Amino acid sequence: MDIQVETIGDRRIIRVEGRITFEHCPVLERRIDEVLAGRPREILLDLGGVPFMDSSGVGEILRLFKRMRESGGDLILLRPNRKLRSLFTMYRFDRFLTIRDDGEQGADG
Repeated sequence: MDIQVETIGDRRIIRVEGRITFEHCPVLERRIDEVLAGRPREILLDLGGVPFMDSSGVGEILRLFKRMRESGGDLILLRPNRKLRSLFTMYRFDRFLTIRDDGEQGADG
């Protein structure tokens, strides 16, 4: 799994490439914690390069969402494939998270 972070002002774009599974979550968790330490206003989690995610990955997204909400920030999920989109719908993420299929960079970008 490869994780790249781009900073644009107080926004962070986290691009993940590869499967997000139990084995990979400690690496993802550390990287997310590094990003959160910078207190971003918004995080865009680009999942365009993620072919598969297990329940551990779902848990990591929920943890990130909760941390962002606690700090008054926003989390946006970008470009999930059809499988991930179905998974997020099953967990009802679409009721409390913004999920975009395109590369939109947020409300002001």
